[in-house]
Amino acid sequence: MFFWTVTNQTISPDGVARPVLLVNDMFPGPRIDVNRGDYITVVVENKLSVPTSFHWHGFLMKNSPWYDGVPGQNQCPIPPGANFTYTFATDDLVGTFWWHAHFENQYIDGLWGPMVIRDTPELDPYLDHYNQELVVMLSDWFHQPTGVLLQHYLSKASNGREPVPNNGLINGKGFFNCSNVQPADLPCEQLRRGHERALFRFESGFKYRLRIINTGAAASWIYSIDNHTMQVIEVDGVYVDPVMVDRLPINAGQRYSVIVEADQELRNYWMRAELGKDCLPKTPTNMDPVVKAIVRYEGAGRYEPTTHGRVPDNDPNNPSFVEACVDLDPLLLKPMDVQPIYEPVAKHVNLKISFHMDPIDGFVRGYMNNITYRADPWKPTIHQNLDDIRTFNNDMHVVVIDQPGEVVQVVLDNEGGDEHPYHLHGHVFQVVAQGTGRYEEGKTPLMTANPVRRDTATVPRDGYAVIRFKTDNPGVWALHCHIEWHVSVGLVMQFLELPDQLRKMGIPRQVRELCDSGRPEGFSPDTGFLPPTPPIPPGK
Repeated sequence: MFFWTVTNQTISPDGVARPVLLVNDMFPGPRIDVNRGDYITVVVENKLSVPTSFHWHGFLMKNSPWYDGVPGQNQCPIPPGANFTYTFATDDLVGTFWWHAHFENQYIDGLWGPMVIRDTPELDPYLDHYNQELVVMLSDWFHQPTGVLLQHYLSKASNGREPVPNNGLINGKGFFNCSNVQPADLPCEQLRRGHERALFRFESGFKYRLRIINTGAAASWIYSIDNHTMQVIEVDGVYVDPVMVDRLPINAGQRYSVIVEADQELRNYWMRAELGKDCLPKTPTNMDPVVKAIVRYEGAGRYEPTTHGRVPDNDPNNPSFVEACVDLDPLLLKPMDVQPIYEPVAKHVNLKISFHMDPIDGFVRGYMNNITYRADPWKPTIHQNLDDIRTFNNDMHVVVIDQPGEVVQVVLDNEGGDEHPYHLHGHVFQVVAQGTGRYEEGKTPLMTANPVRRDTATVPRDGYAVIRFKTDNPGVWALHCHIEWHVSVGLVMQFLELPDQLRKMGIPRQVRELCDSGRPEGFSPDTGFLPPTPPIPPGK
């Protein structure tokens, strides 16, 4: 059982002080570490002045869909001053996961942390392949709170260009040159290089399982360790046959486990996360796109590494800036538990992704099939289904799947747009096609031989991704871009899966009671809830 208290505080993980939201005063938030088959109970005390909720990214939530944590879909948010208890199973999952807030954009402001489900020794195919494991969390970081950034983004002045991060962090730590801070009056304390970065200790001859998680709001990364290669063994909680790489693209919401051998000269090395600049709006930024941590071999001194990446750090043509915008080649990733392509397809869902001006408010919003998502967080779809409501507002973008055991194919068509990492709640899906250009049913080749299974896949710029899943999990499940700014402008839809079975399951009383408080003052269905920015304490 885990007890969490959610509060406002001011911290400066890279030297720039800013207000954040924290669980148990920790940044990153507390780690949840359990075993296959365990039940997880998290008691949340919301000490914020605004509502909140939590999502357990990658979990299936079988038989407990009301704990998936998405206001407007499967719960109401937790009111200020209230307690709420999430209880759910690990559902035979193993691997690397994470949790984050799912109300408005609160996870950008610090509400996220890692989750690990360990396999039983007799079932873990890689248990004897490494000596130790470490968690590596990559995140973009913004020097102003979300409320400030959203006020500009959700305006005509932004032209639909989302905020660009000011920095990147590895395990919540980073370096920033205070002379580059914008706006110039933000409080910044110049940290010493080499002492503010995340530190990973290697012992010569040991092998390490690194659980790498992209917990960011927008950025994709190319991850690497100078002079070392990596063996990919897990993708979004799915064991795969080992694949050797020297650098790893990882987009928002995705996770990989890699095995790295400490087989190099005894010294210090740079761990790198190189930002996919080409995936972000072409907006001037003060960010250093090469984020670093230190890998220190035991016995090496306390000094800053001098190792080099494939190009100089200041190279404006670093190929990583482009390569980070696409997933690792899915043809390389073969699940160890072999499954043929799911077929036959019984339900086709074709989604055209676009951005254009909304006629209601004049802002540039995200659309799927010309629908921009606007759902009332205090009228969840799961409650409406229990009340036998069968017709939903168009802007809730509900797709009903009412036949059990069917194969659903979703085509995400991104012709003319930038890349989007799409995450599906409640399912692990097969990626059966992914590429640039147009997907043409019956013509575009499919990956039929044991396609990779994951829960977050990138739709490339000017391209497509085609995923398939089986209807075997009654619930309300979001499908959305995991660029969190795009969530705020409507790039979300929801599957109401097996509604008749879901009605028979009912909803726990404590979940329904969350809705009793109703909307707080200041919430708008068009712009969401823009809380006032907490003041920065004097002297910070």
